[in-house]
Amino acid sequence: MKLQTKLLTLYAVSTILIMFVLGGVFYSTLWDKRLSSIREDILNQLRHLDFSLNAFFAEVESDVNNLAENETVRSKGDRDFTRFLNADEKTYKYHIREPEQKIIDILNNYRVTHPYVNSVYMGRENGSFVRSHKRERPTRYDPRDRPWYILAKNNPGNTMKTEAYPSLTTSDINIGIVRALVDKSGIFYGVVGTDVTLMNLTNYITNFKINPKGKIIIADRNGLVLAGLSKDMLFKNIKTYSSDFMKIFTPSVQGFAYVNINNEKNYVFFINSTELNWKIAVIIPFQNIKKIIIAQIAMTFSGLVIGLILLSILTLIGLNVYVVRPLKKFTDETDYISKTSDLERSIDITSKDEIGLLANSYNHMIRTLRRTYLSLKDTEVDLIEHRDHLDTMVKDRTAQLQEANEKLSSEIKERIQTLNELAIAKEHAEASDRLKSAFLATMSHELRTPLNSIIGFTGIILQGIVGPLNDEQKKQLNMVRGSAQHLLSLINDILDISKIEAGQLQIADEKYNLRHTIEKAVESARPLADKKGLELTCSISPEIENINGDRRRLEQILLNLISNAIKFTEKGSVKIECEREEGKVTVKVIDTGIGIKPEDMETIFKAFRQIDSGLTRKYEGTGLGLSICKRLVDIMGGNINVTSVWGSGSTFSFSLPEERRRYERKNPCN
Repeated sequence: MKLQTKLLTLYAVSTILIMFVLGGVFYSTLWDKRLSSIREDILNQLRHLDFSLNAFFAEVESDVNNLAENETVRSKGDRDFTRFLNADEKTYKYHIREPEQKIIDILNNYRVTHPYVNSVYMGRENGSFVRSHKRERPTRYDPRDRPWYILAKNNPGNTMKTEAYPSLTTSDINIGIVRALVDKSGIFYGVVGTDVTLMNLTNYITNFKINPKGKIIIADRNGLVLAGLSKDMLFKNIKTYSSDFMKIFTPSVQGFAYVNINNEKNYVFFINSTELNWKIAVIIPFQNIKKIIIAQIAMTFSGLVIGLILLSILTLIGLNVYVVRPLKKFTDETDYISKTSDLERSIDITSKDEIGLLANSYNHMIRTLRRTYLSLKDTEVDLIEHRDHLDTMVKDRTAQLQEANEKLSSEIKERIQTLNELAIAKEHAEASDRLKSAFLATMSHELRTPLNSIIGFTGIILQGIVGPLNDEQKKQLNMVRGSAQHLLSLINDILDISKIEAGQLQIADEKYNLRHTIEKAVESARPLADKKGLELTCSISPEIENINGDRRRLEQILLNLISNAIKFTEKGSVKIECEREEGKVTVKVIDTGIGIKPEDMETIFKAFRQIDSGLTRKYEGTGLGLSICKRLVDIMGGNINVTSVWGSGSTFSFSLPEERRRYERKNPCN
């Protein structure tokens, strides 16, 4: 087979393999990327719908506020207003007078100008009920017993939105937006409100077009359908439509799930409404999304195939011109030289590429062979003599190699034995650490139970429940309770450090208000500062609000650092600062205390180590507080530092990311 044919076959096979391999990779990658893009696009559309719904209800609330402030609507002359307290729908007749008719005109004008509003109404404390239009059935009705009236009455001064509730005279399910009527003296005398039916809400959301095409659903936190499906599904639990829908009622804010409806696969994309406490979702058949993704994959794959074919054609042309032809000339010349043994002949290829270099090398080799051939004749005798002594040389070299191999084998065995001993020692050390951590965690837990009992029973006795106490008894019991609480705090520190070392400490990932957490920690430590006459201040940057992380552990770190600063400061101040820097927040605790010596800086974050150590040390503690702080900060993806001048105070600072990393950090104790 000629070289050109082989290259053509090689390129054809390579192109087919590349198409299959890259086609499979592209299919999987493009499917995932396009599905992710579609998901993000649909979630953005749902957020836009959520924004529109919030704006819609905010507008309705604003209108209800305006109605509640209208002087005509607020008229307290309601003695002759319409009542249905003892109405009989067969005999009841309306007797509407001018003051009430003015109110009805105002309410009805609002109803007819707002297509998604079902009715506008007002109830009074005397049982009267004024509506924008006459009721379909004038049955007995007391507005004071209705959920909308009770909700507004219990929340005067606020515009309230009711849960969905059924109408008494129609098949509608309503959501009421209501506000209490209160006079200048603060006396409640009625409620004004408006209803949006679930069917009207469904009509409202149908104006939003989702791409790819799908059905929008709105459900409350219990799974009741509020809008989006057929009329017979309104106010029914969504699991009656498909039990798979309960997947979306999870704590997650947004996402998507696979739902089986009538044995057909569907995607459900969902978010939690930011204001309405509803779940907003869209159902899109699997086939709708599959068509979009397959079309893009087909287009990308077609471009790949065309590119590979063009590349193969151009490569083959180049190979034929620059490789195949020069190689054919090269092989023809070498065949001639091999047949004729003409070592005086050379190959004439003048190109500067690898084939030209090969021809030059071949020519050089021929010249060398010619010289070698001539020299071989002269050295034939020497070769015969050397052959006679070759066996002796081989035996000597073989003995040397065997001795070297034996020496190397001995060294390898010694190294392997040493490594095995080191591995066994490491395994014993790790087992010892695990046993120590487990023992400390268990003992700390067992000690907390009796200490809690001591604290609880001491508190009961101090309250005088079991009998009166004299001053000396109260003093002694307060000392017992204080000592027990101090011991419990020490045990809690030991339990925390044990959990960290055992790899059992769980870090929460939640959004919380950092400003409130810092202020709470400062206020908790303020009695300690006041007791020593220290100035305790807090400075938080204005842009500090919410971050993601573990609020309780951050508060623990703050309290440890602030308490330490107060403990080692006899006069002056302790200041807490918080700033935001490029995706992270930095908290500093600055004191004017005794400071830290340079030689102690390397040990302050080690467990069970204190700067003030020995039997005569002045400050109490286990030496675990700063160690726990450092390990908690490490686990939460941050770092902690300290700067200090002996005798002039210290500054402890730690930084945490605003958004916690989406992977588990390694245990800093391992």
